[in-house]
Amino acid sequence: MPERKTLEQEAHELLGEEKYAEAGERYLQAAKAFQRQEKHDRAAICLAAAASSRALILGEKTYHRVASLYEEAALEAEASRDLEYSAMLYKYAAIAYERDHDNTSLSECLFKSKEAYRQFLIQDLFRTKKTKDNVGIGFNLQFFSKRIIPLISLTFASLLWGYGERPHRTVGFGLVFILICAIFYTYGHLSRDGVIVEPSLIQAIYFSFTSYTKVGPENMSPVGFTKIVAVMESFIGIFTVPLYLTGLCRKYLRY
Repeated sequence: MPERKTLEQEAHELLGEEKYAEAGERYLQAAKAFQRQEKHDRAAICLAAAASSRALILGEKTYHRVASLYEEAALEAEASRDLEYSAMLYKYAAIAYERDHDNTSLSECLFKSKEAYRQFLIQDLFRTKKTKDNVGIGFNLQFFSKRIIPLISLTFASLLWGYGERPHRTVGFGLVFILICAIFYTYGHLSRDGVIVEPSLIQAIYFSFTSYTKVGPENMSPVGFTKIVAVMESFIGIFTVPLYLTGLCRKYLRY
């Protein structure tokens, strides 16, 4: 059996000769050899090259094989902790799945691409912090804008709606937020038909739900510090309810 290096060289030469099918097969063989040796970084590169070679075959009618190779390459890149490369490969897989009209796999790869990049930012944050601590340099504005802000944004997007690919997370977020606000209401007061009352948990949940969804009862209003809670809850609800509908439409209208 040829050595792994030889297989890669053969594949590269075949690619130069525009023998894409043969090149893809050689890259795939090399990738399998690297996988057996648990050399995940090299396996990822070879699998990605195999996918690219398959995509160049004239008359290719399906991109499913291309997409699955990119996805497998992304998994190998994840195993080698090259998360930035993994995010890119998942994105390529998503593009190929879209061309093959496999919307379920498309959605999954889009989510994994964003999640891999978020994990890369976390990884890079600790690596950079350690390096800067060693040389005695603090965080600068460029690092903050290129690493911290995107990390915060992606983390929030992941928790809130799964980057638009997990709209059910918005429902979970909303229910938890409604319950938290309801607990605050029980420690304060509400005005009901002009009478100030200490709401029970059930009454507080009802008021919290209607405030969040902006379908609030006209005979109930917050009193004292609960006004701050109600304003914050209404503000969050203005954005999250449409966000849920947007994510739902974005995901399911593909079908």
